[in-house]
This record gives sequence, structure tokens and C-alpha cells, in this order.
Amino acid sequence: MLKSFSVSNFRIFSNKITIDFSSTGNYTFNSETVKNGIVNTAIMYGKNASGKSSLAYALFDIVSNLTDNYVTPKGYANYLNAETNHEYAEFEYHFIFNEKEVIYSYKKSAVNVILAETLVLDGEKVVAYDKQNSSSELLLNLSGTENLQANLSLIKISILKYIKANAVLAQDTNSELFNNLMEFTNKMLLFWSLEDRSFVGYKQQSSTAIIDSLIQNNHFEELKNFFHAAGFKDEIIHINLAGHEQLFFKFPNKKLVDFNLGCSTGMSSLLLFFYWLCDIQYSKKAPSFICIDEFDAFYHFELSRFVVEMLKKTNSQILLTTHNTALLTNELLRPDCYFICSRDKIVNTHNATEKELREGHNLEKLYRGGTFGK
Repeated sequence: MLKSFSVSNFRIFSNKITIDFSSTGNYTFNSETVKNGIVNTAIMYGKNASGKSSLAYALFDIVSNLTDNYVTPKGYANYLNAETNHEYAEFEYHFIFNEKEVIYSYKKSAVNVILAETLVLDGEKVVAYDKQNSSSELLLNLSGTENLQANLSLIKISILKYIKANAVLAQDTNSELFNNLMEFTNKMLLFWSLEDRSFVGYKQQSSTAIIDSLIQNNHFEELKNFFHAAGFKDEIIHINLAGHEQLFFKFPNKKLVDFNLGCSTGMSSLLLFFYWLCDIQYSKKAPSFICIDEFDAFYHFELSRFVVEMLKKTNSQILLTTHNTALLTNELLRPDCYFICSRDKIVNTHNATEKELREGHNLEKLYRGGTFGK
């Protein structure tokens, strides 16, 4: 699981900012939202331009380092913070695998330009280099890399990715942790429910349309049941037109209406969510970490809660961003699972006040009243 993450000089963040999923309280309700002392299901609030999207992109920058999965280019176009003159951004990830900590940190001047990397496995530094320091040498202390030919001036990718592709690591604890990190990163998924239906991570970009994919993988009946559970009762059918599947609403008078023309924005957004849910809900295929930015931009309150409740049942670690303070309730999560984002800091409501928060407290009312700061 991801324990904490820090970033500086990236997009909107000039100074170091940290989101800590291990800073939890001793709450007995909604216990399924925290696993082994780490938040497993989180919702993050923030005003416009507070940094929610920047944090999402920063969290998933690691995907471009360690995997061949898709990374949407536009999110990383304006890479460095415009208010500073620093020449690189810094990232630091703390993971917990099998009760052991893995720390991966690096510096980059652009999404595909890595300047330095450090990997610490269970307290032991096993990989380190800094291209900006002429006296810095490459440290490789993983069993199986002794004869690896690694010339920093020639290698343009992450050294960790290079090791994964070119070395046969010994079967020991360090190699297991190394592989845990690579596998976790390979299964991370970021997507949006906005009109721009892009994503980062989990899979390489596919040319297969969403509807074609759902029909080909026999998920159509599940889709209909999902829409009905979400409160949409209109009958839906699919027809193959010119080699592509297309959805239609079918009304009692036999009239057909193109789904894309007749659906609401919320229903269209739910279709995208279901597309990913087909993988999310199955433990063997479930992403390791899912972030949905502005996840409920087109949902009403009940539908937003419906989506959160579904995600709580998965095996994935979840981070959702939203503007909707109506979701700030102990009926859904708990105070250490709600984070408040600004350009200067990210803190959960549990640690944002000296007030002892109880299950009966109205968190939204406390938020609006300034209990958790400005």
C-alpha cells in the first residue's frame, strides 16, 4: 500500500507538500476504510485551483518511470512550478509491502527526464545516483546486478526499470520488495469522469472503443444491472453497426434513441466508471491504487454515495477528489479518511483540529464553520 507521498516544484506546488495515509486515528466505525493503519479509501476536498489535479498527476508521475503504461501527455506539459527557478521537481513515495517499508525518491526536470533516483528497501539503500553531481557514482546493491552494464550517460530510462528488464535478481527479501514496487506501480490507475476521458497507468493505450470492449467481454448484462442499481430504469440494448457496437435506449413504443444522444451527462460518466469497474471489482485484476479526479462532477448526492460504497468493497487503495462537501460524513467514511487540499498542505480532518471528533459529529458543518482551518 502507499503509505505517504511528497512532491515539490511540480505544477501548482512550489514547496514540499505531503499526503500521509498513515496518519490515522483510533476510530471504531467504518473500519473497512483503513487497513493495517493506512487509509484505504480516501476522499480529498479542495477549492478550485487548490491542487487536487496537480496532486493526482504528481502521484502518478511514477508510472512514467517504472512502467510502459499509458501516460496522458497534456497533464505533464507544464511540468515545473512556474513561480520558482528550480530546475527539477522532487518526488518521494513511501510504500508498505509485507510490513516492510520501501522508499522510492527521484528528481526530474520533465516527465521523461530523470536526474536522480534513490531506492531504500527495509532501511537499506540499494539504488542511488545523481546525474547533477559529477562526483556521484551509481550505487547498485541488489543481488543479481553485480555484472549489470549500466552507463548513466547512455541510459535514458529509470535505473529501476533498466534493472527489471536486464537483471536476474536473487530470490531474497530485497528482490521481493523490488518486485512488489514494480508490480504496484504497474497496476496504478488514474482517470477522470469529466468529458476528457483520459487516464494514466494500468494499461497501455487501447484503440478499442468502450462499448465494443464491454460487449466483447460479455459485460452487457452487468452494465444493465449496474445502471438499474444506480437508479436509471430505461431499457438499453446494443446493436452492431458497421462493425462497432452501439447502445440505444428502447422505449415501450419500440422507438430507439441513440444512447449518446439521449443519455444524461451523469449516465455517460457512469458508463466510463463501469468500464473501469469491470476490472476494479475482480480481485485478481484490481488496480493497486485508484485515483478518480473530480469523481462526482456530474453526479447528484445519492449517486456519489453509490459510487463510493461500490469502491469501498474493492481490494484497491482509493483516492477520490471532489468539491462536494455533502460527502463529508461519518456515515460514509471517517475523519482520518477525509483530506483537505491546498497549495501549502494536505491534511486529514482528524489532524486538522484539536477537537476530538466522534461518530455523531457533522463533519460538513464543522468544515463550513472553519473547524478544519481555511
